[in-house]
Amino acid sequence: MRTASITLFACGLVFAASEAGAACGCTGMSVARTTGNTQIICSSRDFGDLKECAKRSGGTRTVCTSTYEYVCPVGVNSKKWGASKPEQKTGFGVTATLTGTASQCTSGQLLALTITGDGKTEQNPPINPTNSTGGTGALVAGVTFDVDNDPTQAFPAYPIGGGTATNPKFGGDNYRWADNAKVLIEREDGLFRWWDNTDQGKAKKSEDASWRYKFVSWVKGSSGQPSCACSFDISVDWGPGADPNTTYTQDAAYSSNCNW
Repeated sequence: MRTASITLFACGLVFAASEAGAACGCTGMSVARTTGNTQIICSSRDFGDLKECAKRSGGTRTVCTSTYEYVCPVGVNSKKWGASKPEQKTGFGVTATLTGTASQCTSGQLLALTITGDGKTEQNPPINPTNSTGGTGALVAGVTFDVDNDPTQAFPAYPIGGGTATNPKFGGDNYRWADNAKVLIEREDGLFRWWDNTDQGKAKKSEDASWRYKFVSWVKGSSGQPSCACSFDISVDWGPGADPNTTYTQDAAYSSNCNW
């Protein structure tokens, strides 16, 4: 059975040195997750191997002025339920509304997950380091996120890595800079947008498997400006010979300025 893979791509922006002293705040965040819908990401880069997303350029673009527009699926996608080794992907798109100078906001994701197959717990994938979320209340009032950014370590177990309710443990999950070629993220004054797509696969149809992910997608403001965090669970239960059941559920305890 395969674990989650989150391999996406980025668009690059250059910020002037004079912007360094400006402040940035996040006033709202939303998470696109309804099966059949899409998340659009604008990019100057050509990523020909981004198989799940439709790539548009020139007159085929609908909202982007950048060279390329990527239209990526959210919810359940890439379904191969009837294959001898069944698989699917579950995607989501994050949009954050900003005030001020975007270069002064930091962004990223946190993740804890547990994957089981026929009653056995699978090895989690390695951590993708993200930015620090700061101290208590930096993202969510009364919560101190304990974030492991060591890429030699595996992501902590779902739901909070053995931590406490007010001091949960997560692994870093990238999505911090637009020049990172491994994630599809758009950063500009006024908004950040990114897209993620986890995958689930069974070694055989008769396998009884489950996936539990807890994400915290976040943008942290600077100089006392507001931050955003949307925390949610993706749960996939895939019984022997059956179709999978996939749900997305908000975790309000780790959310702030989140328009779920």
